[in-house]
Amino acid sequence: MTQRAIVKRRLGAGRVEIAVKRVSACSHNCADCAGCASMIHTPEVTAVAEDTMGAQAGQQVTVESASKPVLWYAFLLYLLPFAGLFGAAVGLQCFGEGVAAMGAVAAFVGVLAGVSIPLERYLRRHKAVTYRVVAVER
Repeated sequence: MTQRAIVKRRLGAGRVEIAVKRVSACSHNCADCAGCASMIHTPEVTAVAEDTMGAQAGQQVTVESASKPVLWYAFLLYLLPFAGLFGAAVGLQCFGEGVAAMGAVAAFVGVLAGVSIPLERYLRRHKAVTYRVVAVER
């Protein structure tokens, strides 16, 4: 997966601090869709990238990250809650409304406590998603 970023500063040892603008599906053409104006100011995400290209502060670069870990984390964080919702729907038909509601709440809490929070801690500690500068544009 590649993205464009701005180099904020050099960190030494072949690393740079980069700022990546978060991209959304919004085209920012509010006249056409009459959508919200809250997406006009997209937040920046700051990360550290390996740099073998010699990028300097202020330059725009293309960074690359491995797609496999990102897709795996997206699977865990998005599809597991969906599986819990599906399980709650099956429980509703098999066991009745009360049991299914308790099961849905338990599935939500279980995914949050058992997957989301430990996964975020693991990613921060091990820096599992790494970026690498592949091109310097300016």
